[in-house]
Amino acid sequence: MGKIDDEPAEVLPGCSWYCGGNVTGFKVSSSLAPAGKISFSANKAHDFDITTAWVEGKPDNGIGEYLEYAIDMTADNASQKLGITQIILANGYKKSKATWQENARVKKLKMVVNGKPYGMLELLDAIEFQVIDIGKIMLPPQKITTIRFEIVEVFPGSKYKDTAISELLFDGVGVH
Repeated sequence: MGKIDDEPAEVLPGCSWYCGGNVTGFKVSSSLAPAGKISFSANKAHDFDITTAWVEGKPDNGIGEYLEYAIDMTADNASQKLGITQIILANGYKKSKATWQENARVKKLKMVVNGKPYGMLELLDAIEFQVIDIGKIMLPPQKITTIRFEIVEVFPGSKYKDTAISELLFDGVGVH
């Protein structure tokens, strides 16, 4: 687990929606090539560590690139009535304040649930976590739900055209 200013960078310690939610797969349209031992793959936006990030791999700002989650309700927890009501987002590459400023951040994300447009998330150009209420998306039992987040607009970075998301997590109902 990484650290920022000598403090742990862990996100959502203890019990949360993830006690019942089962994110089992990640898919992206592209990822930036690794830099030595540093990976920018899809799971980095969901590893509960804000010092890592998914970074899209296009040579421009990544408009149209996406990150997609699969939430599997076919497992043991399938009898639970789980729903997602919030997105918790660490926008940009939060490895350090300088890294965050140098890389592009998402301004607008199109949210698509099971292939159908659901809404547009408008984000702030802020290094702090953003919690976005999204209504209630109930996860049907015995099914896999896919939720895609597509980059529509960005805040440009001061040095790089790479757009990053450090964490994109879920919160909701039905866990406890």
